[in-house]
Amino acid sequence: MQITKPSRRPGAISQRRRKATPEQYFAFEARSVRKHEYIDGEIRLMPYTSENHGLIVANLIALLHSALKGSGCRVYPSDRMLYVPPTGNYYYPDVMVVCGESLFHQFKPRMVATLNPTVLIEVLSESTGEYDETMKWYNYKQIDTLQQYVRVSQDQVRLDLYTRVGTTHDWLNTFAEQLDQTVTIGSCEIRVSEVYEHIITN
Repeated sequence: MQITKPSRRPGAISQRRRKATPEQYFAFEARSVRKHEYIDGEIRLMPYTSENHGLIVANLIALLHSALKGSGCRVYPSDRMLYVPPTGNYYYPDVMVVCGESLFHQFKPRMVATLNPTVLIEVLSESTGEYDETMKWYNYKQIDTLQQYVRVSQDQVRLDLYTRVGTTHDWLNTFAEQLDQTVTIGSCEIRVSEVYEHIITN
């Protein structure tokens, strides 16, 4: 299995690229202190996040939690595992919204992965931004219940929103780059300035 471990050289990282089965991944993840994603048969250690990343995630969760009250939808932080059956990958999205009854892929009674997200949000970082913009988006849009994917920059004011067009496999891409703009995430009207509250951007 692939696990990222510190190299003997200061500041460097080495990776062991041995494939793992999903069962091996779950068994490993159940014992691990840190979170790992399972991508294309490899167990990948999730990187540490920056101050801006953590604040943006906290802002989004607080805003969505307040706006979703009484709607039958719930917002989850990044400790909620997501399973994508068409590709067999497991992720920990930064923010996830689920509407209606939750459906799970279950490994152990207390270890499950969500199957039916409505909205997925990723805060881009230097180490994962390219993957979030390409392969992760390819995986996420295989999920039939997904209605929206949102990418949020932490180094500049920018939100990219991909919203499903009706019941098709087409997606409408919109973006916001001004603090005084308002965006619709799920069914919630969110001010961009509130997403970036306490954030210092370039």
